[in-house]
Amino acid sequence: MKEYSIYLIILVCINLFDKFSRVTGSQVLHIRGIPVSKSILYTPDRNFECLDGSLLIPFHYVNDDYCDCGDGSDEPGTSACRNGSFYCKNFGHKSMYIPSTWVNDGICDCCDGTDEYSSNKQCVNNCHDLGKEAKLEAQKVEELKKQGNKIRMEMASKGKQIKSDTQVHLMKLWVDYEEATRNKKEKEILKIQAEERETLVLEKYKTVEPKDIPTEETTKEKELSQSEVEDYFKMLDSDNSNTVTIAELQTRITFDKDHNGVVSKEEAMFFLNNKEEVSLQEFIETAWGNIKPFVMLEQGIFTKPKHDEIVKEKEEKVQETLEEERDDVKEKQDNGEEEQGNVEEEQDNVEEEQDNVEEEEGSTDEIEKEIEEQEQEVQYDEETQVLIDEATSARERYQEAEKAVNDLNNEIKLIEEKLERDYGKEDEFVTLDGECFDYTDLEYIYSLCLFGKASQKSKSGGNEVSLGYWSEWVGVQDNKYSKMKYDKGLTCWNGPTRSTIVTLTCDKENKLVSVTEPNRCEYVMEFATPALCDSSTKLMDTHDEL
Repeated sequence: MKEYSIYLIILVCINLFDKFSRVTGSQVLHIRGIPVSKSILYTPDRNFECLDGSLLIPFHYVNDDYCDCGDGSDEPGTSACRNGSFYCKNFGHKSMYIPSTWVNDGICDCCDGTDEYSSNKQCVNNCHDLGKEAKLEAQKVEELKKQGNKIRMEMASKGKQIKSDTQVHLMKLWVDYEEATRNKKEKEILKIQAEERETLVLEKYKTVEPKDIPTEETTKEKELSQSEVEDYFKMLDSDNSNTVTIAELQTRITFDKDHNGVVSKEEAMFFLNNKEEVSLQEFIETAWGNIKPFVMLEQGIFTKPKHDEIVKEKEEKVQETLEEERDDVKEKQDNGEEEQGNVEEEQDNVEEEQDNVEEEEGSTDEIEKEIEEQEQEVQYDEETQVLIDEATSARERYQEAEKAVNDLNNEIKLIEEKLERDYGKEDEFVTLDGECFDYTDLEYIYSLCLFGKASQKSKSGGNEVSLGYWSEWVGVQDNKYSKMKYDKGLTCWNGPTRSTIVTLTCDKENKLVSVTEPNRCEYVMEFATPALCDSSTKLMDTHDEL
């Protein structure tokens, strides 16, 4: 009660101060609509200079309800300047600026009612009540921040431990990689030696083995030109991002390895050599080897053995002849009994043709048998076969060693990328890497995988649509970890590639709070997490300027 009485006395004094142009002995003029800190800029014993320095005017022009300065600084207490602002003291609550156009408009915008000083509007001063409510809300926010920060510290501690364990694992992988590389070299030497022995012993069989004469078809099977590979890359790169992604491969049934009608993420990762996306150079060097056989099958480049074509052609010819003869017989039967004799003759011809068919089938069997005999493998002597088996085994062991080296190299690259990633000031975001969270609205199910990708899928079914892949932190300078950027998503029809900005807020649990699309193909997600509850970040200053 005592505080409230003091507040009323101060308010009365301020109102009296507004009525008199000068305070005796101080020569300080109180100007309506500005904070006390700016009073020094409004000195009555000299002309007033607009705060943007554009004009010098007599001081009595200040707050005369006529806008003289381009920046509106001569009318801080009136509504004359449309680009000006009015300062609400709001003692007991938070001081604030409002547009000058709101002054004396019949609406109480300042909680102390000072913006309606000459209107007929009777404003109730409720700053004290609003101040109490704001204080309680600030206390709730502060409490949430403390609880969230406790969880954040646990996340940071766990994150540091994970990074430490990952460093140890990486060192072990490097040791394994060096050992695997040495093993690969040893296996390569053994393979070369075994192949040399194999080549020497097979020299005597050269006259027996048919020479492989390369034809246009076999040459086509062996190799696709560089330009064709680049063209295929461009075709797969549907969003013109100069990279081929998992999502782009999943739209093509060509890469359905297990023929279940869906290209899974694992299948797409296989073709991209365990990467989420590859550039043209990476596509040619690492991915094309996996993709090439499936592309050749898709384009019909692989051809069947020649004897299959011969057999098939013979069968089709015989079947066609039989069908023609039977059609002729049926047609003559329809012509009546007078053609009965001809029909019987035709039937005899059909029977004769059937006999010929049997002979043709026998001939076909003979052709197949002859071709099979020609294609039978040469029978090697025991010593030669042993050397061939040794060479084959050496090649298999070398391929296994080479695969082990490649797998370790890929794993090392993935781990090094993670270790170099910015996971916050204290590694508090490490534990969220790879964690996925969903949000459902009336039409879609949205998914956010931290440091992975954002996506949406219709509730009625259909393919998943990529809304972007993790790119970087894009928060404001004093807290860059408040926003995440995901880009290079699926291209919109006649539009840009989809992208997503994730705004992070403080909370006691991790959850995807909301998803909107303010602009076409540009999405905004809100993600709540204890990782953003940093107690070192101060709340906004609510100090009143009196």
